[in-house]
Amino acid sequence: MIKVIKQWLSRVLLIALMLIAIEVPPMAVNFALRYSKTNQLIVDGFMALFIGLMLAIIWWAHRTYEAYNQLGQPAGIRVGWIIGGYLAIVLGMDILSYLNQLIYHQTETANNAALGSMLGHNQVITIVFCFSAVVLSPIAEEFIFRGTLTNMFFKRGNIWPKVILSGIVFSTGHMSTNPISFLMYAYMGVALAYVYLRTDDIRNSIAIHMINNAIAMYVLLVQVV
Repeated sequence: MIKVIKQWLSRVLLIALMLIAIEVPPMAVNFALRYSKTNQLIVDGFMALFIGLMLAIIWWAHRTYEAYNQLGQPAGIRVGWIIGGYLAIVLGMDILSYLNQLIYHQTETANNAALGSMLGHNQVITIVFCFSAVVLSPIAEEFIFRGTLTNMFFKRGNIWPKVILSGIVFSTGHMSTNPISFLMYAYMGVALAYVYLRTDDIRNSIAIHMINNAIAMYVLLVQVV
């Protein structure tokens, strides 16, 4: 019993460390923004650091995912699941976004507002940050919140406890100012986890996450550029 508790606590600690780690790279972007108009060399250095940190997190998360993977070898990319998963996310997020505006009078989440504030100040920052949002962040977050988290807790057949846990923890990594905005990211996390566990291939949830972020970044760029 003590051994099981120790294993459980070590897994909780590992996930907590990953949640902290994924919040570190954006700090480099914030530092770069301070010099966005005055010193391009410093900006370039911080953005190089940002990419290096993201790649390190991806490597760490991938190694951890492989260590805990319950699903075996990837089953293959499923285009139908990717399309269906993305449409389900769009529909659910639109409904929740409408409720967020109706109840809390918020036209966008605090997380999206924070992302938008990082764009348009400096070309290098904008390009690197967009690349990370569309490519690096989805890979890192899927390995952490889907690949690692869903395999660490509960047995393989317990899909719903896995997807609910993934959604809740995923949402804690995004800034939420009210229950509806928290539910928005939790819903997205649940949908991504469900696709991953039903297709037995994390590349499917990564693809959905990339598509979602690409469209979101395009909308933000239209607003700020």
